[in-house]
Amino acid sequence: MTPWAIISACNGNITLGICLIVLYVIVLVVRQFLEPRIVSSKIGIHPIFTLIAMYTGFKISGLIGLFIGPIIFIILKDIFSTMIDEGVVKNIMNRI
Repeated sequence: MTPWAIISACNGNITLGICLIVLYVIVLVVRQFLEPRIVSSKIGIHPIFTLIAMYTGFKISGLIGLFIGPIIFIILKDIFSTMIDEGVVKNIMNRI
Protein backbone atom coordinates (compact mmCIF):
# COMPACT_ATOMS: atom_id res chain seq x y z
CA MET A 1 0.00 0.00 0.00
CA THR A 2 2.91 2.34 0.64
CA PRO A 3 4.10 2.46 -2.97
CA TRP A 4 0.51 3.02 -4.11
CA ALA A 5 0.16 5.92 -1.65
CA ILE A 6 3.46 7.47 -2.77
CA ILE A 7 2.62 7.16 -6.46
CA SER A 8 -0.86 8.58 -5.88
CA ALA A 9 0.58 11.54 -3.97
CA CYS A 10 3.19 12.17 -6.68
CA ASN A 11 0.51 12.08 -9.37
CA GLY A 12 -1.38 14.85 -7.58
CA ASN A 13 -3.97 12.80 -5.72
CA ILE A 14 -2.73 13.71 -2.24
CA THR A 15 -6.03 12.84 -0.57
CA LEU A 16 -5.87 9.25 -1.81
CA GLY A 17 -2.23 9.00 -0.72
CA ILE A 18 -3.01 10.19 2.79
CA CYS A 19 -6.06 7.92 3.05
CA LEU A 20 -3.99 4.92 1.97
CA ILE A 21 -1.30 5.68 4.57
CA VAL A 22 -3.95 6.08 7.30
CA LEU A 23 -5.61 2.82 6.25
CA TYR A 24 -2.24 1.06 6.28
CA VAL A 25 -1.49 2.32 9.82
CA ILE A 26 -4.92 1.15 11.04
CA VAL A 27 -4.43 -2.30 9.51
CA LEU A 28 -0.92 -2.54 10.96
CA VAL A 29 -2.03 -1.58 14.48
CA VAL A 30 -5.04 -3.91 14.46
CA ARG A 31 -2.91 -6.75 13.18
CA GLN A 32 -0.23 -6.22 15.82
CA PHE A 33 -2.75 -6.26 18.66
CA LEU A 34 -5.32 -8.79 17.51
CA GLU A 35 -3.25 -11.44 15.79
CA PRO A 36 -1.47 -12.69 18.94
CA ARG A 37 -4.78 -12.78 20.83
CA ILE A 38 -6.51 -14.77 18.09
CA VAL A 39 -3.60 -17.19 17.77
CA SER A 40 -3.33 -17.62 21.54
CA SER A 41 -7.05 -18.20 21.99
CA LYS A 42 -6.96 -20.95 19.39
CA ILE A 43 -3.92 -22.74 20.84
CA GLY A 44 -4.61 -22.10 24.52
CA ILE A 45 -1.62 -20.05 25.66
CA HIS A 46 -1.25 -16.43 26.74
CA PRO A 47 -0.58 -13.92 23.92
CA ILE A 48 2.76 -12.80 25.37
CA PHE A 49 4.01 -16.38 25.44
CA THR A 50 2.84 -16.82 21.86
CA LEU A 51 4.86 -13.78 20.81
CA ILE A 52 7.90 -14.94 22.77
CA ALA A 53 7.70 -18.40 21.20
CA MET A 54 7.31 -16.90 17.72
CA TYR A 55 10.24 -14.51 18.24
CA THR A 56 12.49 -17.19 19.74
CA GLY A 57 11.68 -19.62 16.95
CA PHE A 58 12.38 -16.94 14.36
CA LYS A 59 15.74 -16.05 15.93
CA ILE A 60 16.80 -19.69 16.19
CA SER A 61 15.76 -21.02 12.79
CA GLY A 62 14.36 -18.17 10.71
CA LEU A 63 10.99 -18.16 8.99
CA ILE A 64 10.28 -21.82 9.67
CA GLY A 65 11.01 -21.25 13.36
CA LEU A 66 8.32 -18.58 13.41
CA PHE A 67 5.79 -21.37 12.97
CA ILE A 68 7.67 -24.13 14.81
CA GLY A 69 8.32 -22.04 17.95
CA PRO A 70 4.71 -21.94 19.22
CA ILE A 71 4.28 -25.64 18.41
CA ILE A 72 7.32 -26.55 20.50
CA PHE A 73 6.09 -24.28 23.28
CA ILE A 74 2.69 -26.01 23.32
CA ILE A 75 4.36 -29.43 23.50
CA LEU A 76 6.62 -28.33 26.38
CA LYS A 77 3.66 -26.75 28.18
CA ASP A 78 1.68 -29.97 27.93
CA ILE A 79 4.62 -32.06 29.13
CA PHE A 80 5.28 -29.86 32.14
CA SER A 81 1.61 -29.44 33.03
CA THR A 82 1.21 -33.22 32.97
CA MET A 83 4.27 -33.59 35.19
CA ILE A 84 2.88 -31.05 37.64
CA ASP A 85 -0.56 -32.69 37.65
CA GLU A 86 0.94 -36.11 38.31
CA GLY A 87 3.04 -34.76 41.17
CA VAL A 88 6.42 -35.51 39.61
CA VAL A 89 7.65 -31.99 40.35
CA LYS A 90 6.38 -32.21 43.95
CA ASN A 91 8.21 -35.51 44.48
CA ILE A 92 11.44 -34.02 43.16
CA MET A 93 11.07 -30.93 45.34
CA ASN A 94 10.29 -33.04 48.44
CA ARG A 95 13.43 -35.13 47.96
CA ILE A 96 15.65 -32.07 47.80
